[in-house]
Amino acid sequence: MPVINWSAVQAALVQRFGERVAVRDGAGTITYEEVFAAAAGVARHLRSAGVAPGERVGTLFRNGVPAVVAAYGAQIAGAAETPLNIAYSEAEVVATAQLAGCRHVLCEAGRVEFLARHGFIAHDVTAIAPVVLDAAEFPAVAPELDGRLAFTSGTTGLPKAIVYTQRARFLANVLLQACLPFSPGRGSRVLLMTPFAHGASLQCFAWLDQGGEVVLLDGVDLPRIAPMLEGGELEAIFAPPTVLAKLTAAFSGRQFAGVRAIFTGTAPLPPSTYAAARAMFGPVVRLTYGKSEVINPITVLPPEETDRYYAEGGSEDGGACVGWPAPGVELALEEGEVLIRAQHMSKGWIDAEGFHPWREDGFHPTGDIGRIDVRGRLHLVARKSDAMKSGGYKIYPQEIERALASAGTEATIVGLPSDYWGEIIVAVAETPPADWEARARAACAELASFKRPRFFLGLAELPRNAQGKLVRRHVVATLQSRFRLLDGPRPRLEEI
Repeated sequence: MPVINWSAVQAALVQRFGERVAVRDGAGTITYEEVFAAAAGVARHLRSAGVAPGERVGTLFRNGVPAVVAAYGAQIAGAAETPLNIAYSEAEVVATAQLAGCRHVLCEAGRVEFLARHGFIAHDVTAIAPVVLDAAEFPAVAPELDGRLAFTSGTTGLPKAIVYTQRARFLANVLLQACLPFSPGRGSRVLLMTPFAHGASLQCFAWLDQGGEVVLLDGVDLPRIAPMLEGGELEAIFAPPTVLAKLTAAFSGRQFAGVRAIFTGTAPLPPSTYAAARAMFGPVVRLTYGKSEVINPITVLPPEETDRYYAEGGSEDGGACVGWPAPGVELALEEGEVLIRAQHMSKGWIDAEGFHPWREDGFHPTGDIGRIDVRGRLHLVARKSDAMKSGGYKIYPQEIERALASAGTEATIVGLPSDYWGEIIVAVAETPPADWEARARAACAELASFKRPRFFLGLAELPRNAQGKLVRRHVVATLQSRFRLLDGPRPRLEEI
């Protein structure tokens, strides 16, 4: 692959869409011309500061225009953009930036002192003057250089830094655009609410490359979302299942026209959430399979196929269908574990012990247990690392959760450590209704006795990470802080 000239790519967008609105956030709007002038200013600033092509540069922002400017600025400079999660504690921000090997971090004024105090060279993006983007000013970069780092969600400890080359980043953006259900145009708005450091940024880049408009909110801001839905102003929404559940609960019983696609992934979509979304928006939900190690797209289930899948009742084994491989993606199974190999895949990861490349055959073991049906679609069954052992039996929590969801009862299944049983199966629901336990027990009646939860508990709020995913070990820790286990053949829980 030849060298990649990011500035030429972005200059073409300015020439095509310069006066159009590119991004809308809580503070206002910014045009394509303004976005890339600000980004060119950041790129020039980084080059003047000695940042070399392929060098890892951190970005630390809440959702908003500065986050978009910083991402494009690092890209135009040829640096390896390294988004740092704004939801992390200060200690976690420092640890992940150090793990990635960042010397420079782009941020807003309020974080300059904190970053400098920990030895980073901090750059306030909002204080950097824009310049006209001149493609001849910035260097093309070698495709094998680092192009972007992404962090895993950190559900088992400090996140790993996943390393993408410039080539993989370029191809991923092209492939994501190829998988869009329609091409956005002038005024075609996509709503992004999840942290920009993760999936929201990828959708943003793909949407802007097509001339559309990105509405970037800092979280699920219902008062701002309501008038956009009521006015039919949104053509697409990026909403993982937890976000989609919030939207359908907040606007229950209403119907909104104009939304042509809801992109969802990161976790299986419960049938009840899909039914609520379909009633509200129509059959427009598109499912995908996402991993930090392989930038989307990995697999895609188009809206019409998603609707058919849920209408037919889902998988016979209770798995979650996530569709067919996207262009450039290969799937394989190894003792039930899903393996991925892709043209746009990362090259490896960094942890405390250093850099680790993927296997020699190029496949990435995902840790997901799955199957591929006769039509070639991937079905996710469980997480390998989530397996529990109770009474000598291996149990996957996802199977129990699906049994509950099929009966309209949602809960998280965890295993409480037990000297007698190994682990004790517990169902935990967030602010459940009064009849929840009876309905949940009835939903589990068809499961083998060793899979049925012994305890059914309700919490006001379940612990989630920055991406809105439930973290099972945090749920266990919460339970252990609230209850004392009286172990034995007939275990009991008592409140502390």
